[in-house]
Amino acid sequence: MVTLDLPPDEAQRLARLAALCVMDTEPEPLFDHLAALAAQICGTPVALLGLMDERRQWFKAAVGFGRDETPRALTFCAHTLLADGLFEVQDALLDERFAAHPDVLANPALRFYAGVPIRLDDGSHPGTLCVVDFQPRELTEHQREALLRLADAAAEALMMRERAMAAGPGSEPGQAFSVLAETAPLGVFRTDASGRFVYTNSTWQEMTGLTAAEALGDGWAATLAPGDRAEVLHQWRRSIERREAFEMRYQVRRDSGLRQVVARARPLLASAGLLCGYVGIVEDVTDRITAERELRESKALLDRTGRVAGIGGWSLDLQTEEMVWSDQTCRIHDLEPGHRPTLQESFSYYKPEARAAIESAVRRGMQHGEPWSLELPLVTAKGREIWVLAQGQVDWQDGLPVRLVGAFQDVTEHHRAAVELEHNRQRLRALYEATPALMHSVDAAGRVLSVSDRWLQRLGYKRQQVIGRSLEDFMTPESARLAREVHRPALWRDGQLTDCAVQLICADGQLRDMLISAVAEYTAEGRPLRALALVNDITEDLQRRAALAHEQQMRRQTERHVQELDQLLRERSEMLDVLAHEVRQPLNNASAALQSAAASLAGRGELEAQMRLTRAQSVLAQVLAGVDNTLAAASLLAGGGRIAREDADIDTLIAVTIADLPREQRGRVVVHRHTATRTALMDMSLLRLALRNLLSNALKYSPASSSVALHVMDFDEPPALQLEVADTGPGISRELIPRLFTRGARGSAGTESTHGLGLYIVRRVMDMHGGNAELLRTGPLGTVMRLTLPQAD
Repeated sequence: MVTLDLPPDEAQRLARLAALCVMDTEPEPLFDHLAALAAQICGTPVALLGLMDERRQWFKAAVGFGRDETPRALTFCAHTLLADGLFEVQDALLDERFAAHPDVLANPALRFYAGVPIRLDDGSHPGTLCVVDFQPRELTEHQREALLRLADAAAEALMMRERAMAAGPGSEPGQAFSVLAETAPLGVFRTDASGRFVYTNSTWQEMTGLTAAEALGDGWAATLAPGDRAEVLHQWRRSIERREAFEMRYQVRRDSGLRQVVARARPLLASAGLLCGYVGIVEDVTDRITAERELRESKALLDRTGRVAGIGGWSLDLQTEEMVWSDQTCRIHDLEPGHRPTLQESFSYYKPEARAAIESAVRRGMQHGEPWSLELPLVTAKGREIWVLAQGQVDWQDGLPVRLVGAFQDVTEHHRAAVELEHNRQRLRALYEATPALMHSVDAAGRVLSVSDRWLQRLGYKRQQVIGRSLEDFMTPESARLAREVHRPALWRDGQLTDCAVQLICADGQLRDMLISAVAEYTAEGRPLRALALVNDITEDLQRRAALAHEQQMRRQTERHVQELDQLLRERSEMLDVLAHEVRQPLNNASAALQSAAASLAGRGELEAQMRLTRAQSVLAQVLAGVDNTLAAASLLAGGGRIAREDADIDTLIAVTIADLPREQRGRVVVHRHTATRTALMDMSLLRLALRNLLSNALKYSPASSSVALHVMDFDEPPALQLEVADTGPGISRELIPRLFTRGARGSAGTESTHGLGLYIVRRVMDMHGGNAELLRTGPLGTVMRLTLPQAD
């Protein structure tokens, strides 16, 4: 309990209270009506109109309270007098000023209090009008305004009583009820002991559309909607018979349609317990109910959109440190929707290394108004390790930060896909540098970004001597001029160059004749970014042509070399056509270059070098498959589960899928059709990817001379298309089976390790079709995998 100081005008206040001559007087209907109206409007079981002298608070009117007075030191109203305005305690048990109060520790426990001082014309406060509840709550703005008005009416009633006493017995205090009712913001009515209306105020008449005369007696019932009339009259008669309070929500008819109202009435009992009548209020709640429904619908819509987009929201009140999470934010944290975390709890989910970053961002936001967007690691309430995108900003009021608000999104899969893509890029760069072809890349200014090992070996340089320097530094003056004035402008204009002849200077000063073909890459805005070039050293070819020009036999050999060179140029041109794709562009370029180099070396009889190229091509194929699947996984994750299912030809699906396989493997696939169905609902591009992964795995893990069977079946109940892929491989290891369709699950085929994405993509594709991928059986005699594609709409 907190000991309070006396009000500064205590002496004036007590003198005016004594002048009122109201302490310890008999109950008066006007004050009883005021207390009843306060309880009804605020929806509380207790309402008190109390007057406070130097030692006690005495209740002139009380609803739902069994005592006539309480010690001044133990009354909440002493705080109201000092507040000089509405004083509200939403939960006394959580307020250190009242947690130890006897009424708070009693049973039932006083939990809610709201009071307004009664202010007389001289500014003094003889007492208060207050409402009390036994559970925590909060008044609405409408209820607060009504309580303030009722306190003003109580002050007017006390002063009218004072004037009436001074004027003698001829005055009529009961007239004050009518004055009070006409100023009330709600509909007010009064009945006789039989429940017949004897009075309605103007607000009630405007709300129902009846005049005062039309409402008298049972005329008020004419406003009831037909569907509610019988029940309302039944409840009203039962309340009168039992002398109980009446409270009900029902509909009334107006010219504009039906309106929802809430009516509350309390019985007026004489000292002998006889029923004198009822006084009550009617509140039009149509707009409030509509607003609440729209708010619920809006909240539900926000929650649905948040779940679809995977984005949650949050806010933090900087004054109360109250943290609010949307339902989607709770789900991301593996918590039940509606969970209200503390500020400390919300930070505790971030990994320790991430907390400094988010705290620093919040601090900068509060100091400088900077918004933040951070990708951070987080551990959920269930121990899942995820990555989240945490965004936020500061709300300001009068130049001060008052609230933090932001969005929250689980970006785990996107983060992992980006990391894997970066790893693949690094592996590609290593492969690029190790390729046996002569290759280099330059930026928009012609500075060297990367070169292959073979390029360095052929020209005799070390990598640190080349990277970052202009490519013109390694050309003869005439070749540098042509590159600067002709070749480079044409490259950025047309996007590619084919067989531009230049002379490069070796580290030992020798000159090498080269043919350079290149393809350009651009930024999203269309500005030149970089170019990837394939260099063909034709020095020896030129020398050989000159040496064999005088001999017929050597001429024919030269002609064969020219044909081989033409074939190489055509294949290179085809390779350049596919370099337009952003991620596969450098891979396909490298693959075509390796293929061209292998063809050239094969014509020269360099078998060892050809074998090395073949191995390099195999490694590149693995990297290409890994990048394909990585990009496919990223695309599936970013797609949000939305696909375009169309009626597609099944045989076309099988044909294009087999055509995707290496040429030497296609003949091993044997198709068995067990249905005459020609078409099925599907996203062909995605299903083609899933089927290709199954066939590729089956071919990889089966003996080279064996076949792989593809069975096509359909079912009517429920409608579905099934594709089964059967191989004769050694089967899947037991420890791999539980995680067979998870991302990163790896098996082995000879010395080639899988990328861990193939079957994961298969499962995701089937999930997006509403179907499934499953392992039917596996063992030493082979493995059978099944795809089930539902056909119901």
